[in-house]
Amino acid sequence: VRGSNYVQISTIDYETMEPRCRTVVFRGFMKGVPFGAVEEVLVGDKQEQQDDDDDKASSSSSSEKYTDCVMKMITDLRSNKVSEVESFQTTGKKNGNTVEMVWWFPKSSEQYRIRGKLQFIGNGGPLTNNDDATRSSNHNDYFVGERKQQWGNLSDMAREQFYWDLPGIPYCSLKGHEQGVPPGGRDEEGKVLPVPDSFLLMLLYPTKIDYLKL
Repeated sequence: VRGSNYVQISTIDYETMEPRCRTVVFRGFMKGVPFGAVEEVLVGDKQEQQDDDDDKASSSSSSEKYTDCVMKMITDLRSNKVSEVESFQTTGKKNGNTVEMVWWFPKSSEQYRIRGKLQFIGNGGPLTNNDDATRSSNHNDYFVGERKQQWGNLSDMAREQFYWDLPGIPYCSLKGHEQGVPPGGRDEEGKVLPVPDSFLLMLLYPTKIDYLKL
């Protein structure tokens, strides 16, 4: 729906235990996400503890329903949302990657409040729970390919953001801070530059949805 591709997503600041909310652009649903990749996010370590075959079958069946429901966004590796999610995960907190999104449709006065698991995709695939390394995954090629495709689909202006100064620094109105930013994220021949480390594909795996019609 035109005009409804802006959503709000909230995380928690681990140090202050205060909520942090920001607006991001919803960029569509992922297509054909591998079943195993969904289980890695939704089930996680619990999958390793399941000894009952029926439970495993149920988990696999549940994962299949998510293959076309994973929501796609992008973010900067240096942004606070990344460090906030990873801060919880590195301490071993359960559900450290749980976030909440609000999706509002102004024309129909409908609101969807979506809770789910957040996943970041970097150069080598899904980010691990610590540092900037990547998790060993059987689905890395799929995720890396989706990330590369999304980079190519961005507008020139959107690509430039990932060459800006670090997020969160004091605002500077002078043009000097833009030096070194390749126009449109392209080289001198006009070709799109390779995906920079700062660019992350951000995926939300819904686990609960509240609907409100006003």
